[in-house]
Amino acid sequence: MILNLTLLMTTLMSFAMVYAEAAEPHGAPPVAKPDRSGGDVAGLYTQTGSDPSFQSLLDGGTIPVGQNSNNGVQGSKITVNKASLKQFVESNHPIPQDIGIHTLCNSVIQRKDFPKWTRWYQEDGDTQVFRLFKGEHNVRNSRPDAGRVEAFSMLSWERGYWHEWEGTYTIVKPHPCAMFQVMNNKNEWAVHIDMNDEGDVILNHRRGQEDKIIAEKMTGKSFHLKVRDNGHNYEVYLNGNKVGEGYYERPEGKTNFRWGMYDKTLKHDAMIFVTGARFK
Repeated sequence: MILNLTLLMTTLMSFAMVYAEAAEPHGAPPVAKPDRSGGDVAGLYTQTGSDPSFQSLLDGGTIPVGQNSNNGVQGSKITVNKASLKQFVESNHPIPQDIGIHTLCNSVIQRKDFPKWTRWYQEDGDTQVFRLFKGEHNVRNSRPDAGRVEAFSMLSWERGYWHEWEGTYTIVKPHPCAMFQVMNNKNEWAVHIDMNDEGDVILNHRRGQEDKIIAEKMTGKSFHLKVRDNGHNYEVYLNGNKVGEGYYERPEGKTNFRWGMYDKTLKHDAMIFVTGARFK
């Protein structure tokens, strides 16, 4: 009798978790349930407030279409659990001041305007919070897909001296996308660091080499990334170990660093943290 009762209670709890996941609206606080990669993100953050659907923002005219919007869109507040994150992240580097952000509504947002765009980008201590929501895509011009929220360095360079970026990523809600780009304004990207729905981290060379998974099932976990570039050659390091290198011809234009999330049209919500980012 006791065994049967225990089995019944376990079954009911399993059904309850599935129902909670299906019914949880935007803005609900995180609950202790496994995500799609098998990792557990409960306790990494709390959420205050709610976020309306992308379609409702379009229908209500909050997001203009066909132009860069300066209005911004505010969202729910994400508070990073620093004590929990500190188990995986050791950082005393403040968020750089000389950066801009690029959202699906505006490609060049200055730091003074960051508070207007909290739906997609927030800062909490030395952690940057990047979010995208189901259905989102580029609306500022006719380019299809291109759902994104990225920070970018004001520092840019031509071929010559080496520059480097480093920071610690924590994948909270995985989605196939580029999490990091070495980007040239004339010749596009040289190398990507991507992720997939399973929380795998992928080194994506633009030319000459096959993509390579450099870390598996990282949802709810943190990893340190460093990328070096001199306008032609690049090197990639994961947790202090060199995991790849290559080159990409960039005969004109200037190169800079971009980090956050860049994808097509979002299939579901996505969120990552980047802690202690710095570049030189």
